[in-house]
Formats: sequence, structure tokens, C-alpha cells
Amino acid sequence: MTTGRIGCCVLLALTLTGCAGNQVRQQQQDAALADVRARLGMGQCDPALAAQVRALGDSAVLLEAAYQCLTLAQLDTAQSLLDSYQLQQDIGERDYAAYLGALIPYARFELAEGDSELQLQLGREAHAALTGFVRSYPQSGYRSEMVPRVQAVLEGMAKAEYSLAVLDQERGQLERARARMRYLQRGYPRSAAAADATAWLLDHQG
Repeated sequence: MTTGRIGCCVLLALTLTGCAGNQVRQQQQDAALADVRARLGMGQCDPALAAQVRALGDSAVLLEAAYQCLTLAQLDTAQSLLDSYQLQQDIGERDYAAYLGALIPYARFELAEGDSELQLQLGREAHAALTGFVRSYPQSGYRSEMVPRVQAVLEGMAKAEYSLAVLDQERGQLERARARMRYLQRGYPRSAAAADATAWLLDHQG
């Protein structure tokens, strides 16, 4: 066999080996993708699954997993997946990713119900995230979904303010309670709690 023919054979062998290697890697990628989608389909969300999703580097699956984790209130995991999505070169659904990102602080706010101090803090963060999305994506189809959530945050914050004012009253801090009720009237004039604050102030005139 001549040197030229030997060279051709070696080149062909290397080419075939490379093709086989690529095919194996693609099969492994497809199998991993199928496994992730199956687990998502069963409603799973945990750090191990999130790590598997990030390893795949598939933008669509990152968003799918982030949504799943958000609906299951696995908010830290959802945020980590969205952070990974932002690092992808092929980002085709920026507004949807931002929409999910804005819902995370909103979910934290909802989960804090019953803790008025914490809910006020998280309410401010949620309000900033929701209104920030509206400003950044005025043409997004998800924009309309933010309006009722913004209203829900304001109502929740007003309710928290009222609860804290009543707590001040119970602790004997009547002037502080009055000040908080007046702030509630000014800051949340359209809320149901503002009407309650007005009634309270009429009953506790000093």
C-alpha cells in the first residue's frame, strides 16, 4: 500500500471516528433532555434537577424548569435557573424570562402573608419588580397580567399597615397607631384598608 493510500485510510478512519463520537454525544444529549422533560412532566423541581437542566444548556428547557419551580414555590431554584438563562447566547424569550423573574418577588410577598413587617418589605420589592417589567416591556403580551398583581400587592401592603397600626394600639402606642392610619389613608387611598383606617380614626379621635 502506498504512503498516499495509507494517509487517505488514516484520514477516513479519523473522520469516521469523529462522526461516531459526535453521534454518541448527540444520543447522550437527547437522552438527558428526554429524562429532564419526563421529570418536569411529573411535576418535579429540586436542586439536582436544576443542575441537570443547567448542564444541558437548552434555553427553552431552562425557562420550562424555572416556571415549574416557580409554581411549586421553589423560588431560589427558579431564580438560579433564570440566572443561567440570562447567560445563554441564544435568548429568544427575554420578556417571558423577565416576566417569570418579576413573579418571584411577588410570590415571596404572597408567602409572607401573616407577617406584616416582612410583607411590607417584600411588598416594596414585588411592586418595584412588577412595575419595572411594565416599563421595560411595554409591548409584551404578559404586561396585562401585571396590573392585577400590582393592585394585589398594594392591597396586601395596605392590609399589613393596618394590622401594624392595630398592633400599636394594642400596645398602648395610640399616637403611633394614628400616624400609621393617616399614612395608610395617604399612601393607599383606594385600598379597602384605607376605608378601615378612616373608620378607626373617627373612633379614636384625640
